[in-house]
Amino acid sequence: MLVLSAEQMASIATAAEAAWPAEGCGLLIGKGRRVVTVTRIMVADNLLKAQGNDRFELDPVVRFAAERSVRGTDERVIGHWHSHPDGSAKPSATDLAQAWEPEMIWLIVGIAPDGHGRPQAIQMLAHRLNREAGKIFAVRMETAEKRACQGAVFPT
Repeated sequence: MLVLSAEQMASIATAAEAAWPAEGCGLLIGKGRRVVTVTRIMVADNLLKAQGNDRFELDPVVRFAAERSVRGTDERVIGHWHSHPDGSAKPSATDLAQAWEPEMIWLIVGIAPDGHGRPQAIQMLAHRLNREAGKIFAVRMETAEKRACQGAVFPT
């Protein structure tokens, strides 16, 4: 499960809308294994934005900075986010082909123009991609605010 705050989700959506009609991208920093909680997000430049609206390459300078920032902490780079300007938040064949780290979470934001032609985030889904196996696994998402309101669960 992936846990993000509503503010983090809004920040990702805003950055993805700002990148439209190209794909926007960035990193997810967090903690946990089974339940992964995003502690912060990073926005990165898409090095392939000039090549069309269906590709992204995260600036490696941002990845190196993220790895340095988590060194010696209980945080880690847990994944990345990117947008699809066609409105779909499902992984593309290109995404699957580029999935070199199967433990990483791929958070995808579908962006589409609203009635006035302005970009609008319409969908946000999380996945794990296994390029070698050619498989896509959905990752359940929950807002931190919802999780905080849930009562403790005791075994019966």
